[in-house]
Amino acid sequence: MNKNILRLYLIASSSSFNNPLKDLETAFKHGVTCFQLREKGENIKTGQDLEDFAFKVKAICQKYGVILIINDDVYLAERIEADGIHIGQSDMKPDDLPAYFNDKIVGLSVGNIKELESSNLDRVSYIGVGPVYATKSKNDAGDAIGIDVLKQVTERTQLPAAAIGGITEDNYKLCLDNGADGICVISAITQSADIEQSVTALLQ
Repeated sequence: MNKNILRLYLIASSSSFNNPLKDLETAFKHGVTCFQLREKGENIKTGQDLEDFAFKVKAICQKYGVILIINDDVYLAERIEADGIHIGQSDMKPDDLPAYFNDKIVGLSVGNIKELESSNLDRVSYIGVGPVYATKSKNDAGDAIGIDVLKQVTERTQLPAAAIGGITEDNYKLCLDNGADGICVISAITQSADIEQSVTALLQ
């Protein structure tokens, strides 16, 4: 997998923005390289509504050359023919993914060296490492691991790695300087009053 895909990786749900399709297009247009649809939390879409939304997101991704990843939903990822899937430590194991994903991008969340070394990475394309800093965007994110652990984890694998958790315009460069090939952000863009400016700043 081309590690440049991870350079600016946005994670969001259909309820993350006031005008999700319009705001996502703004983010994609100005430089987001990868998007993960993570439909969890409050006021989320399900069933056909989610499928319809995902197809619309896919069309915008294709318009701007943005890679589309689905979080922990094998059916949806297959149904819309997404570019890949992302799974956490408590989700389905990479080994158990259907054969459909053999030639797709598979992302895995890793929070420490133990999780990295205990995971079968044969089918994994990249790892998301974190939370590097404290975050309120994901209720199940756990305690911040810090820059040192980010560096230790990335030094122990050849897989491309994206730092996640509390990433902002002020600290993202430190992540890139300590082993991360890219950064995953949620609130840095979803809660921004100026999405274009925020995306541009995170790409400097």
